[in-house]
Amino acid sequence: MENNTSSDDVSNSPVRDLFLLSALWMPLGFFFWFQISTVLIIPVNKLLAWLLKINLGDMFYAITQNRYMLEIATNIPLNDKVDGRLAALAFDTNPMVYGYGLPVLFGLVMATPGNWKKRLRDLLGGYLVLIGVQTWGVFWEVQKLLEFTFVNSATAAQHASNIPPTLIALCYQLGYLILPAVLPVAWWIISNRSYLERHIVRRA
Repeated sequence: MENNTSSDDVSNSPVRDLFLLSALWMPLGFFFWFQISTVLIIPVNKLLAWLLKINLGDMFYAITQNRYMLEIATNIPLNDKVDGRLAALAFDTNPMVYGYGLPVLFGLVMATPGNWKKRLRDLLGGYLVLIGVQTWGVFWEVQKLLEFTFVNSATAAQHASNIPPTLIALCYQLGYLILPAVLPVAWWIISNRSYLERHIVRRA
């Protein structure tokens, strides 16, 4: 008798139902996310350019956006000449690597009961959070590349920033492994706290 009751509780789990429904919405979220990626990355581009100008000063030149990819152009000279001329260091980075939390948030928001105004507010707020997450991720990726990757091709790259290498490694790992996955879910929990307490926690 107890086993049947336990089985019924599992099959009627509100948590299971919520996350199953959100998983069904996520593919659509990834589709929209990829289709409008060019527009979504524009604020990241502008904010990153501002931060790199402060951080690198005259060593930073410009950022060129090609759809969702960002090309970071610097004034850091390369050790080897290109076509007989002294070239400057430039490299690409992909902010989308740090933004996959948006379609995840889309799935959670769409699976949560509510009117469309509430859902749009939750998505807009989550998008603003993700702008910060993506900017953080790309900024520290740039620092990691300058400190550890381009040392042989551009000696000045290692000295472009005064940030300690250990701090660069820590912040990069935080931006790559933790923030993109945790913050969108945390935003959704905060935005739907009353619903979760009323329909999920109590029923569970």
